[in-house]
Amino acid sequence: MKKETHLEVLAPAGSMEALVAAVRCGADAVYLGQKNFSARKNSQNFDEETLTEAVAYAHRCGVKIHQALNIVVFEQELDALKECIRAAVHAGVDAMIVQDWGVAELVRRFAPDMPLHASTQMAIHSPAGVRLAKELGFSRVVLSRELTREEIGAIVRSTDLETEIFVHGAHCMSVSGQCYLSAAIGGKSGNRGQCAQPCRLPFTAGTDAAGNGKLTAVGESVLSLKDMDLIPYLPEIEKMGVTSVKIEGRMKRPEYVAAAVTACRQALRGETPDLDTLRAVFSRSGFSDGYFTGNRDRKMFGFRTKEDVTAAGEVFTRLKGLYHKENPLVPVSMSFSMEPEKEISLTVSDGEHTVQALGEVPFVPAEGSRPADEGYIARSLEKLGGTPYYTDENALRIQLGDNLMIRASSLNALRREAVGKLDAEREKISGRFMDGSLPEMYSRKSSGTAIAPKLWVKLASSEQLTGAILSEADRIILPAHALIDLLKEGKIRDAEKWIPVLPRFTYSEAEGRALLRELSEMGVKTLYCESGAHIELGREAGLTLFGGPYLNLTNPVALQKAAALGLSGAVLSPEGKLSQLTALVRHAEEHFSCGIYAYGRMALMALRNCPVRAQIGCGKCGRKGYLTDRMGIRFPVRCDRLDAEVENAVSYLLNSLPLSMTDKQDGLASFDFALLDFTVESAGEIAQVLGAWKNRAPIANYTRGLYTRGVTG
Repeated sequence: MKKETHLEVLAPAGSMEALVAAVRCGADAVYLGQKNFSARKNSQNFDEETLTEAVAYAHRCGVKIHQALNIVVFEQELDALKECIRAAVHAGVDAMIVQDWGVAELVRRFAPDMPLHASTQMAIHSPAGVRLAKELGFSRVVLSRELTREEIGAIVRSTDLETEIFVHGAHCMSVSGQCYLSAAIGGKSGNRGQCAQPCRLPFTAGTDAAGNGKLTAVGESVLSLKDMDLIPYLPEIEKMGVTSVKIEGRMKRPEYVAAAVTACRQALRGETPDLDTLRAVFSRSGFSDGYFTGNRDRKMFGFRTKEDVTAAGEVFTRLKGLYHKENPLVPVSMSFSMEPEKEISLTVSDGEHTVQALGEVPFVPAEGSRPADEGYIARSLEKLGGTPYYTDENALRIQLGDNLMIRASSLNALRREAVGKLDAEREKISGRFMDGSLPEMYSRKSSGTAIAPKLWVKLASSEQLTGAILSEADRIILPAHALIDLLKEGKIRDAEKWIPVLPRFTYSEAEGRALLRELSEMGVKTLYCESGAHIELGREAGLTLFGGPYLNLTNPVALQKAAALGLSGAVLSPEGKLSQLTALVRHAEEHFSCGIYAYGRMALMALRNCPVRAQIGCGKCGRKGYLTDRMGIRFPVRCDRLDAEVENAVSYLLNSLPLSMTDKQDGLASFDFALLDFTVESAGEIAQVLGAWKNRAPIANYTRGLYTRGVTG
């Protein structure tokens, strides 16, 4: 099967059978994971032995292997991570897909030749995010799944890095890398490869816009989206300059992989892809192209039905036929020579590797027998079935001496030897593993006395601002628009105390730059960063930078990298145990301020297609939307724009209970600052929390989050 296009088709493989299915159906590359450090730990995955086998097979077939190493890691796992990198290099993996800044740094340290691909878990959604990824050493970025065709095109045009987008498979409801729902509910973190998919359970939408506490339940599974399908758009995507198109599904059956790769190949040949079969083998009430086309509406929502499952059972047997035998994937040329009193020779080349095999000396046939002719030789040499190679008559040169003969078994042995040598050349490992120690970890000097962390307060709007906050908070974080309004109105004067935050997903860099320019002119010198794009825009504006918890910083190497990027401090990830985070602070340099998320309804999901908006509309929501789960627990939903109809609005699913450490401040003494994050709280509720913080007392109805139990895996 010849490759018809330069657009890479990247297929998933959770098992060796799925890998074979992907390769035989025409994938250019396959991504997979080792047993550990993969964002799909529930798939079969590969140990060191099977990984080596998988890479060798793929390379023989001209297919690359990208290893997913796309989870956040903790300090105690760094030695095991190093071994994982070593196994990948020794197996011959072609690229690493990475989320964690610390993991990226260690791959560069121990495997300097290994290309780094920025995982979609990094939530890269703008040219600014891509620029930061380039500085981090990535050669390719896997873009957020929520982007429109226009946004993808703008990113592709802005960079010389390779770009990769998902074109088929399951839609996470949340922006990847920004989902904490599974961790909050059951300790199984999506950022650790353990997502239990609670979003697929029944949730209904409602609103308390009337203020009477009565919610109208709407919808059935309003956190479940239909699967993405952009396969019909592949010719357009190729023209846009995208490098690679990715199929989601490392936990799916080989038949699904075969059907998806085949459909991609059909589309790229200009044929009509067989989406009916693909829909039958797996879908959630059909497919959606809503993000790509910008039609983010109720039609995007769907879930797996009994009818979907029944339809799948009818096509599995037929789909096995797509990959039950090897396909000719790699063109080779052959040159055969047979001369008197010399060993026969066969030279085989794939255009990059050239090998030669020698065989027996030919003999003069008995009187009355026919000597070998070109047809006889060609029929033996062209028997390449069971291998990934193929040739044609134009690529086969035969030089024969007069009146000579060679046995068919000798020709077959010669061909097999040459093919084996070519296999060996194609399987050779080119990357280096540079063994050595882990980076030296900084060790903070202990003062010997416990000092209370400074108090930082983050507000969703200026309407939450109270006198108590003004007097008690060391720093106050406000949305950029709100801070500009307060400064213009002359309501605040000490601009250095205030820190603006841009919308977490700053799709429009022009908007972000304009806001930061205006704030700088008003005397604001600091920016609170909730994404890589914020860091890049803030550095361009010359601001002092602090990171938020959604940067997912969990290990000392990531902290070192954050400081190297220009951050003066950050709130550590709330997905670690308090003991882990406390130990992490000790490795932060003195000038790097480490914060702890000490109070707040953490955003469990970032939603570009708001389920409340889709089900009941923004007008009826009144910014008081909720989702209710099957247990009757309510989760507030709030958008980050005053005008939720604007193109770039993103909504956040907030935790049903606030995380609170107001009565556990003795355990926070190692941190430089504690963040109180107010989202849906009224002024009265804020006063109660501030009072509890001041008195080191508990509040009513709270959770400790993951600080005591941690995440599994």
